[in-house]
Amino acid sequence: MPSVIANLKIKEDKIEEAKVALKQLSEETLANESGTLVYTVHQRTDDPATFVFYEKYENDEAFKIHGKNLASKAAVFGGLLAGAPEIIMIDEV
Repeated sequence: MPSVIANLKIKEDKIEEAKVALKQLSEETLANESGTLVYTVHQRTDDPATFVFYEKYENDEAFKIHGKNLASKAAVFGGLLAGAPEIIMIDEV
């Protein structure tokens, strides 16, 4: 079961816009990708410009489907990011 932690640094002047967009992305992903089991977004309390996604997928295929769907939304999110996301693959123990 693939799991991911994704750290996204947001431009300071885009934080409020990012809150709305990332929450919407989370809701749409869970509603439309049956193989996505968990897709939650968090905002760091010590660094409000950093958002952290915790993601869990049913299998590798579901993870690949999510990647394709996310790529189609890159134009929307590209303007919010202050750099490349940090993607950390993890295994549940």
